[in-house]
Amino acid sequence: MSVGQTREELRITEQGQITDRFTAAITNLGSASQDVRFGGIYALERIMQDSARDQPRVVSVLSAYLRTHADVPKPGGKPSPTEDVQAVARVLASRPAGQDGTAKVDWTGANLTGLELAREDAAGRRLLLDHARLTRTDLRKAALTGVDLIAASGVGAKFADAHLSDVDLDRASLPKADFTRARLERTTTLVDTYLGDATLAEADLSSVDLHGADLRNADLTKADLTDVNLSGAVLAGALLRNTEMYGADLSQANLTEARLPFARLWTANLKGVAAPGADLSGTNLGDADLSGANLSGANLSGANLFEAKLTGANLTNADLSKATLLSADLTGTNLTGAKLEGAIIPAHGSLAATSLPAAGDRRG
Repeated sequence: MSVGQTREELRITEQGQITDRFTAAITNLGSASQDVRFGGIYALERIMQDSARDQPRVVSVLSAYLRTHADVPKPGGKPSPTEDVQAVARVLASRPAGQDGTAKVDWTGANLTGLELAREDAAGRRLLLDHARLTRTDLRKAALTGVDLIAASGVGAKFADAHLSDVDLDRASLPKADFTRARLERTTTLVDTYLGDATLAEADLSSVDLHGADLRNADLTKADLTDVNLSGAVLAGALLRNTEMYGADLSQANLTEARLPFARLWTANLKGVAAPGADLSGTNLGDADLSGANLSGANLSGANLFEAKLTGANLTNADLSKATLLSADLTGTNLTGAKLEGAIIPAHGSLAATSLPAAGDRRG
């Protein structure tokens, strides 16, 4: 017998053994005994480690197991998955990288309230849930650390009251997701993430990297966006009422018709921001950089723009009634058609290069 024939027979034998192991593991998953089910779960984990070609079907089987066994917690019970569901989630997140083929981790509709997933230590391998399907997945009160959810997708995922630390959600697409009161540590990133129509009310996003994120029509009421990076982000139509945005970077962001009444943007960077028609009434923009910003038709009534930099900004037809512009830099600012009734503005000598409304409209 040739060496080639021997190798082929060994390969066939090995594959047959894996098939037998796979069949036995599937049988164990259906057992009434939790201990036996655990045996099936870890047998499938070992198969993924031993056979790259079998990983896609193991991912599909374990995803289906998780979806069907992640039941709604009983009233008054602890909001956490059962031990076997928790084990399946960890096995899927710890699977070898690059062997999924066309299979995807699919947690559609699963109730994973209180799920805990964390890598062993800071130097350990990250947990991989990239490209996971999270449509209507319930991850409320979950605690995720060191998890990659890159390019994860799904409508209506629930992360309310969750704690995310060192989680990578870059390029994820999670429209209508619920992050109410979620706490995202600064090590978590959402670069180029789509969160259209999402709810992030009262969420803690301080210092999080959201540059290039799409948050159109999102609700960020009373959220903490202190020092957050939203440069180039889309916030068109978003609601940011009473939002804390001290020191936030919103340079080149799109805030068209966004609603930011009484938001606190002290020292924020809004250089080149596009915010035509935005509601910034009562907003604190003290010492903020709005140079080159497009605020045409914006409502800035009662806003605080003390020492703000508005160099070259477009404020045509903006409502600045009762706004405070004391010590603001209005060099080259276009205020044509702006309403300034009751506004506190710098002495006219400092407005030499500024386009002002007609004298009859400058009442202050």
